[in-house]
Amino acid sequence: MKRRNYRGIALVVLMAMGIVVYLEACKKDYVTPINNSGHTNDYPGYTGEAKTIVGKINKFKKQLIEKESVMRSGLYMPIDSVIWNVEALFNAEYAFPERKYLETVKQELEFFVDVNENDEAPFGVVADLYDEITSSVRLAYSCDGISSDKSLMAVVVDKGEKTGNKVKLNVFVISGKIDSGNFVNETVQLPFKKGDCWYYGEYGGTCDDPSVFGDAAEIIEDTINYYYGGKTVPQTGFRSINFSMFRVVLDGNEYFDENGEPYLYFHSVNGEPPLYLNYELLNYYYTRELEVLLHVVPSDPIYQGYLPTTPAFIEVDIIGMLDYVGNGSCYHHKNYVVYGSKMSIPEQELPPLRDLLN
Repeated sequence: MKRRNYRGIALVVLMAMGIVVYLEACKKDYVTPINNSGHTNDYPGYTGEAKTIVGKINKFKKQLIEKESVMRSGLYMPIDSVIWNVEALFNAEYAFPERKYLETVKQELEFFVDVNENDEAPFGVVADLYDEITSSVRLAYSCDGISSDKSLMAVVVDKGEKTGNKVKLNVFVISGKIDSGNFVNETVQLPFKKGDCWYYGEYGGTCDDPSVFGDAAEIIEDTINYYYGGKTVPQTGFRSINFSMFRVVLDGNEYFDENGEPYLYFHSVNGEPPLYLNYELLNYYYTRELEVLLHVVPSDPIYQGYLPTTPAFIEVDIIGMLDYVGNGSCYHHKNYVVYGSKMSIPEQELPPLRDLLN
């Protein structure tokens, strides 16, 4: 009898302990929920819109990794989605837009995509296109003429004309030489100082030494891109990505100030244009370039539907030319401007950032 009593008591005690352990476990689960994903993406400053963009980029990356199974599913992708996905993922993986670029080099590549009657491409074609663009951009980047402190700033993908069942894609590669010791997002109102003087366009060089590489247009371009083309990462652990990029081409006679003068450098060959730009003229045209790039173009109704709602200035290529524009020959600064959407994303939410040459 005593033996049975001990067993009964022991059984009751074990049951009681089990209930207590169970309740305590439930209590811990309630207070501290288990995160099965291993991490959280709830970062301060990480907006819902940014999360959507990251989701699209990571989805396309996963589709490329699982290429064979995606192809078997029969997936077709609209050409506009192809362009967005290729551009966004490539810039997320290989571009460093937040760096300070002392000078930039631009190269243009062409690709052709086979589409059906609905302007869609099978995923196998899309995956091969991404590999082809990666290889071609890598080659162009390696041959950009910059030997040290080089970096890839951006790759822009534009849709060209459709001929038959082929759509042309223009891929613009922007690389450059970085200022590795400066990551401060400072701006300078008048960057050119007394003594600075550069020839216009085809003449090239400084006023003191015409053999020096570059011209007034390029010096203004490099200065604008250095101060306004890149932004520092807003907080530790975040990095910038550019996507939905769009190029605007300006001859220089599109916008006029309140006095009826073109904002940009634009002069008739018969109008005695200034071909030697001293520091005052360099600052003059630098300031007016900024006004056009940062305010006039983004607010122009003609670009509504092409530029993002809040466009970010990415980069400009300014070329000094003697050309026939409108009704006559002129000296002008031709602008190729890149705008886009810019977002700051937690590093761990994006594919690892890699050097394209490694």
